[in-house]
Amino acid sequence: MKIDPRTVLPDVQSTPVKNSRAGAQPGAKDSSGVKPAAGEDTVHISSAHSDVQTLKANFAHVPEVRAAKVNALQQRVHSGNYKPDSQKVADAIIAEQSKRSSKG
Repeated sequence: MKIDPRTVLPDVQSTPVKNSRAGAQPGAKDSSGVKPAAGEDTVHISSAHSDVQTLKANFAHVPEVRAAKVNALQQRVHSGNYKPDSQKVADAIIAEQSKRSSKG
């Protein structure tokens, strides 16, 4: 897309942008200690963006659902050939609950 610098755009903002922060005084330093020039806008970016990017990168490494294994197990359940060992299931539930209660 090309931008023609000769194109005149309508003035959509008739009033200048004003500082809307409570207690802000013109020429006052912001939290970073930098004094913005008079009439200049400032931007503060939180760490949320970097947190989202980190989560996004970590999510890319999460393995996909093993569809073949899930389908095979579903077929065994539907055909009645899946017979889980109730003792192993109970032990796994107790072990998982023990891990959760030790964390919290």
